Amino acid sequence: MRKNQCKKDENSKSYNATSPTKDHNSSPARARNWMEQEFDEMTEVGFRRWVITNFSELKEHVLTQCKEGNKVYKKADD
Repeated sequence: MRKNQCKKDENSKSYNATSPTKDHNSSPARARNWMEQEFDEMTEVGFRRWVITNFSELKEHVLTQCKEGNKVYKKADD
């Protein structure tokens, strides 16, 4: 868990994000830090949408695997 996720007032604020500059000082480490900061500053609504989307994808994957497993199990019984 990231340290800023517990601070509800910060998570509920709207942030204006700017992308990292594309100058000679920009490095992959700086870009990674920028992305981590953006994730830390995600609003509660954005986080809920992200969770719902990922949960839906996971549920679909599990149901597909279950159906495939049942098909294999039925073939083994025959």
